[in-house]
Amino acid sequence: MSKQEYISRYLLIINYLKRGQANWSDVLNHLKTQSEITGYNYVISQRTFQRDINEIGSLWNFEIQNNKSTGYYILAQEKEDNENFQLLDSFNLYNALSLSNNYSQLIEFETRIPKGTEHIYGLLHTIKNRFVIELNYHKFYEDEAEKVVVHPYLVKQFKGRWYLLCIKESSGKVRTYGLDRIIDFDIRKKKYVVDKELNLAEKFKSCFGIITPEELKPERVVFSLSAEQAKYIITYPLHVSQRVVKETRDEVTFEITVYITYDLLMELLGLGEQITIISPKKLIKEYTAINKNILNKY
Repeated sequence: MSKQEYISRYLLIINYLKRGQANWSDVLNHLKTQSEITGYNYVISQRTFQRDINEIGSLWNFEIQNNKSTGYYILAQEKEDNENFQLLDSFNLYNALSLSNNYSQLIEFETRIPKGTEHIYGLLHTIKNRFVIELNYHKFYEDEAEKVVVHPYLVKQFKGRWYLLCIKESSGKVRTYGLDRIIDFDIRKKKYVVDKELNLAEKFKSCFGIITPEELKPERVVFSLSAEQAKYIITYPLHVSQRVVKETRDEVTFEITVYITYDLLMELLGLGEQITIISPKKLIKEYTAINKNILNKY
């Protein structure tokens, strides 16, 4: 069996257990069914299944637990930890295209392709090894590129674009740089000391987008949508904190806890007439003002 087929089997197991708990017989029957559908032999022994569990944990950091009293296997993954599921989605697509080159003709990809992804591997290398780097960075509103020395901490995606979250060496402040505006970067011959009190992933947890206003605090935002439109938000949440607080036949009310930023306002505006913002008052005021400005243009 090729390495690609091993990975395919791992993906089948993870995706099956994402649906809920299952015993060994359930898993085996699923692998048999998939073997018949695809023409590949995914059938394995229970001993091999145990080895697969270890490999899945090593490759993707998915922990598959077995309740020995019931015999059921479960995928033990925190809901808030969605990075692994995003990686899994990428592997699922890659696997589908790799197993058969005929499938590539059946997929229409997004035509808006993000720029700067060629920097990701190099930046991850500098983050892992704590190298100080010098960015050659060209802002959209500047005529010339600038040189800036930073301590890279995290690579983050938002709305199809990729960003570098880092500490600007000259100011010691957290800064965000779009990878699509990085011309290139040089790795310095020195390393930086990690600020153990700084957790950028946690800092950005309450942020919608890539900007965290230091003068603001996260607020509880409550809004409602028509029952039909709500289905899209339920299956593709606006934010990790999103939850349903009330539901009727015609309307669903949500809440999220986020910084109220321009990025958030633009997202809410995109929901059009389907949305009603309930609180806070400050957000209602800003949202209303933007809509009035738009109407005044026509």
